[in-house]
Amino acid sequence: MLRSKSTISAVTSKSILLVLSCLFFVGAAVFGLMGSYRVDVLRTDLTNANAARDAAEHRETELKTREAAVAGAEAKIAEAENKATQAQTELLKLKNEKTELESKLDALQKQIGEAAPTASPSQNPTIASKSQQPTTSGPSVQVAQEPVEEATSPSPPQPKRKKIAKAPQAASTPEITSYASAKAFATFTPLPKYPGKERSGSVTGIGVCMVSVDPASGRVTTASMEQSTGDSTLDKSAVDAFRKWRFQPGTVSKVRIPIEFNMTGASH
Repeated sequence: MLRSKSTISAVTSKSILLVLSCLFFVGAAVFGLMGSYRVDVLRTDLTNANAARDAAEHRETELKTREAAVAGAEAKIAEAENKATQAQTELLKLKNEKTELESKLDALQKQIGEAAPTASPSQNPTIASKSQQPTTSGPSVQVAQEPVEEATSPSPPQPKRKKIAKAPQAASTPEITSYASAKAFATFTPLPKYPGKERSGSVTGIGVCMVSVDPASGRVTTASMEQSTGDSTLDKSAVDAFRKWRFQPGTVSKVRIPIEFNMTGASH
């Protein structure tokens, strides 16, 4: 009896240990599965976090790139605005200069218009030079309204001058025009200068200069003495001055201009 009881107790203790061992292994397995699941979850979260971080870094890079592009565009816009401001300033400056030049041109034209009547002596320079005696007031230069020896080329009547002014065509301009007729179309008529040597020597002379005019521009192309004044220096002074004359385009092609260097002291 005692042996059987001891045998039963031994079997019971073994069974209990076996059961406890099984329970321990089962618990360990359960805890292991739970730990593995948690590890997978943590790995998944870590992967998602890394992906989110990469996306944020990529977005940040794109944002910086866009900011740099915007900054470059703003710099170009600012440079263009500066250039536009400079162009406006230069344009305003050019307009001011143009206004000043126009004012000077108007003043010069007024001066020429005011000086034109005083530059015309009597219509017959030969008679005037013979009737007037030298005075102590100094030499003068005069351009007569009527040319010397105009018998072959009489000045056209007033109606004809009006017709030429209304239709300034190069083909319709007369071949040779007297100064009295061409004076109305002259825009710039500087008088010849009395040379210093001839001034001191009281040298006088009367001559006729023939000038050729470009009908398209009104500029004098050639000038030569048709009738010499009797002094080469006076002739050169006259030719140099008449080469600077200007006429309205399409009005004259050749003009015969009488010139008188005298000691009358008359106004230029």
